[in-house]
Amino acid sequence: MRLTQNSAKSITLLVCTTTIALICTSLAVWQYQRSQQKLDIINKLDKLTKQGVLPWHQLASLPQDWVATGLNVSLAGALADQYWWLDNRVVNRQFGYDLIIAVKPLNSSRWWLVNMGWFAGSYQRETLPEVNLPQQLSLVGILKVSDFEGFNLANSRDEIQQGQRLQFISPQLASQLLEQEVAPYIIYANEQHAVGKYHYQVINMSPDKHRAYALQWILLALGAVVVGGAIYRKGGSNE
Repeated sequence: MRLTQNSAKSITLLVCTTTIALICTSLAVWQYQRSQQKLDIINKLDKLTKQGVLPWHQLASLPQDWVATGLNVSLAGALADQYWWLDNRVVNRQFGYDLIIAVKPLNSSRWWLVNMGWFAGSYQRETLPEVNLPQQLSLVGILKVSDFEGFNLANSRDEIQQGQRLQFISPQLASQLLEQEVAPYIIYANEQHAVGKYHYQVINMSPDKHRAYALQWILLALGAVVVGGAIYRKGGSNE
């Protein structure tokens, strides 16, 4: 009977140790893969930077794989009457909003979304930042081509849009709000042209940091094996 109990405990210990080690190893592999992906992005950004600043109308003539997040683009045109405050943007641990405008270049049939920077928010949620915008502007910014919505808790149109306040913005949503065609990009005005604080980062975590996390997970996997082995040996010595 006692032998059966010890065998059951050993099997349970083996299963738990193996499971933890496999999970940690999988996370280590994932972090390492992410580091390689970030390196690829950095290399591509270097190539995009060498292209210089491209006028918005030249995007259509580029190969599809060159129309990528990180490309420097220039844009000039008239502003839409509507503009929006992108809610729940945190910069340096401070709550605030990103100012989103729509610009229509001359001889273009489409509007372009532009993120004009971050503004600190008020503790009174009803009070939005004040801003004076020109009727026309010219700017240079960084192109973003995907992952517009991010994480949000909005389930309906009313939750997404509360007056000028939005829970997220995308070209598709802006097209509905403006009832006009919108280019499938967002341009982040650079530090020289942003009205608010520029805070956009193409890469939020460096490859080195991903590799450091990968090493941590590998060490945790090894630690699980060592601890499991120690418990097993201790149990065997007590028999």
